[in-house]
Order: sequence, then C-alpha cells, then structure tokens
Amino acid sequence: MGLLLVLRPPQPGPKSLRRATRAQRRERHRADAEEWRTAQQRGWLLDVAVEELLPLVNSAGGGRLPILGRLDPWSDTVLDHRDLPRLEADVDRLEAAAGDDAQRELVAALRRLLMSWRAEPDLLLHCYGD
Repeated sequence: MGLLLVLRPPQPGPKSLRRATRAQRRERHRADAEEWRTAQQRGWLLDVAVEELLPLVNSAGGGRLPILGRLDPWSDTVLDHRDLPRLEADVDRLEAAAGDDAQRELVAALRRLLMSWRAEPDLLLHCYGD
C-alpha cells in the first residue's frame, strides 16, 4: 500500500467518462499517463509506502501534526499552497524523529517535493491513497 503525492495544476470539475466512447477513454488515460511522466520528471511526484510513513508520523507526534497527522493514507486529499507552512512544520518534526537512514531519505524526498511546490505556488498537492 502506498500514498502517492503529486503536484498538479488545478483540475476542472470531474467529467464522467461513463458515456464516453472507447477512443475518448483511451485518450483520457493517455493524457493522464503523460501528466504522471511529466510530474515525475519535474520532481513533482513522490510515491511513499504507508508502512514507512506511518511509523515516522507516529513517532513525530501522530495526530498532533496538523497536516500529516490527519492525512488518511487510504483516501484522497487535495492541499493548496496555504497548507504549505504547516506541512513544512510537519516535515521538520518528521526530521527530528527520523531514526534511521531510510526515514531520513523519506524526509529528504518530502523536502524536495515541498521545495518544488514552493517554486510553483499555483499547483495543488494531491494525495492519493490506496
């Protein structure tokens, strides 16, 4: 199980592909795949294993963390740029609680993602859980 964090431009309202033709559905999936590739190349995408994130969040304060402590890794969430300072504070607490190299790498990856977000304030942070 994982949590996919990706910076994306604001999305239009969801359009149902229920009545779409097969060609329209294929085109939509092709566009989504291209968006993910571009996000990954730009450093806008981070795939985090829940088994790695949750113990670190718990050791850093769990539910007392304003963003990460309330993030449900099994559902989807969208954060806007106003959430960035609180999320950076959460990552600071994760860094202080990191006990091994794997946890420190996770914190560094989160910091890189947040630095990319700071450089692109019009993007939203989508958190996709499974």
